[in-house]
Amino acid sequence: MNRTRPSMKISLLALATVFVTGLVAAPALAEDEEASRGEAGSRYIEYLAGLSHHPNGTIRGINSSSVGLFGRAEPKVVGYFIGGSLGGYVIDNVRAEIQVGYRNSGVDQIQVQGESASAGGSQMSLLSVTYNAYYDFDLKELADSDVPVTPWLGLGIGWGMPRIDAENNPGLTQLSIDDTDSTMVYNFMGGVNVPIGDTAELVLGYRYLASIEFDVRGSVGGATQRFEYEYGAHEAFTGVRFDF
Repeated sequence: MNRTRPSMKISLLALATVFVTGLVAAPALAEDEEASRGEAGSRYIEYLAGLSHHPNGTIRGINSSSVGLFGRAEPKVVGYFIGGSLGGYVIDNVRAEIQVGYRNSGVDQIQVQGESASAGGSQMSLLSVTYNAYYDFDLKELADSDVPVTPWLGLGIGWGMPRIDAENNPGLTQLSIDDTDSTMVYNFMGGVNVPIGDTAELVLGYRYLASIEFDVRGSVGGATQRFEYEYGAHEAFTGVRFDF
């Protein structure tokens, strides 16, 4: 599709911001190659995987002929998430990263006008590139504790490419959507890191990720339609981080 909409322009601007900010931060991350974990200049790479739950969402027709065309999509309870990050500490306990992630959920039911909602084999997915910032809580400083974990909180913004590939009533399809769009995404995260070696940590975390509204093309009863949708996901993940 060759559609240039405001949401796409925002998405491209967000993506440019991600990489420009990363380039600006790079010199600071390279100043001290011998920095200890959690100190300004230390860097890391991490690999993540986990579960992604995309709650039920509302689909709205946006053609002039689709006024009043509303429906629901019901993804399966559990999907999956995989991702990776490259980042470093800008100042002590404050880190920034660029993260690439992909999540996918099957779709149980989808309908917009009361037709049969069965959607076996359908799926929704989202590829994202986000710039994230975190604060690590140093328990030794805050509570004079020797507990070997580091709690953290973070947030981020970036670009997302959602895809809906779904149809209902197989064999006599009344609703079919198979399309991709570009949009802005944001996320909030929290979790803990547990050291498992001199240069490695176990990552345990939760994320809520959502997109702004985007639109996709499909058909209802054979007639082409455009639909608005918003992607959102609750994710529990684990992974391994390597310091370098």
